[in-house]
Amino acid sequence: MKKLFMIGLAATAMLASCSNDETMEMAQQKAISFSNAFVNNGTRSIVDPSFNKDNLTDFAVYGFTQKGQIFNGEKVSKGGAAWSYDNVQYWVPGNTYTFGAIAPHSAANVSDVKLPAGATKVEMKVAFTNTDANQVDLLHAEPAQITGVTASYTEPVSMTFNHQLSKVKFSFQNSVGAGYNVKVSNVKITDAYEKGTLTVGATENTWSNQTDKALVLNFGNVVADGATADEAAVIANAATLESYNEKLMIPMVSSATYTVTFTVELFKDNVPLGTYNHTVQIKNVEFKLGYCYDFKATLTRENIVDPENPLKPIEFKVDGITDWNQTDVNQNLNVPTTHSGI
Repeated sequence: MKKLFMIGLAATAMLASCSNDETMEMAQQKAISFSNAFVNNGTRSIVDPSFNKDNLTDFAVYGFTQKGQIFNGEKVSKGGAAWSYDNVQYWVPGNTYTFGAIAPHSAANVSDVKLPAGATKVEMKVAFTNTDANQVDLLHAEPAQITGVTASYTEPVSMTFNHQLSKVKFSFQNSVGAGYNVKVSNVKITDAYEKGTLTVGATENTWSNQTDKALVLNFGNVVADGATADEAAVIANAATLESYNEKLMIPMVSSATYTVTFTVELFKDNVPLGTYNHTVQIKNVEFKLGYCYDFKATLTRENIVDPENPLKPIEFKVDGITDWNQTDVNQNLNVPTTHSGI
């Protein structure tokens, strides 16, 4: 399915989702660590902030002919199944058309829009600000250059949007032992990047100028399917559950370090045994644009309380058996009896 934008006509939309698969081993730590981070995990948390074909409602379009720019961020909006924009333009025979688009329109803080001589891709820079409460998925489309326009030309401009951010969630596996349940709550990244610049280049799109590394992203509690965000779900032994929220992050090279905090409650069946706060760092992971990341932590008896002092098993031993009571030895007891005859 494709996203269609037609000069003077309607359009349909498609988004290219996280379409890249990659598995990375992360540095192991003595504390709880997030290892074997699988990229583009097919499962989803309950709240997914990214756009899809159904919930995208607008985008900003940029366009050139071989003689100059004719679209400069015009807003294209969805009405029902159709897409439209103000001040309709028309195909003019003999011209070559090159388009690019950023979605949503509200995120298009765009500068340096250009189509270099001989190029087939509209280049630009997009200044982006990430938030926690009002996350916005950033998309880019670069349709094929259109040549050979004739007087009868009516083909719509076919646009496929690609995600330009990274998407992250957390999963927790209970491996403490049989009969032990856990709950995980208040999962956060406390030092994500708030600002960055997307450069739409001639051959690839890249991120730079990541700044303001103090954004707190709240992934919520670890919950079961269909649950509300309010209460953390019981993770039974050998089970794995996910954070309530997925969050969008500005891509960054592997030199960045991110701090993850969360709270773990430990139960023996339904009996609460303790509550423990954890802080874990994610290192040596490149957050790539268009990739989904599922960071999985395994909770064990070695790390759930204190990684320096793992849980010790309760053991028992028999020191002996006390002999039969020797008090009043050899005493005769006067035991009354009754007898019922036949």
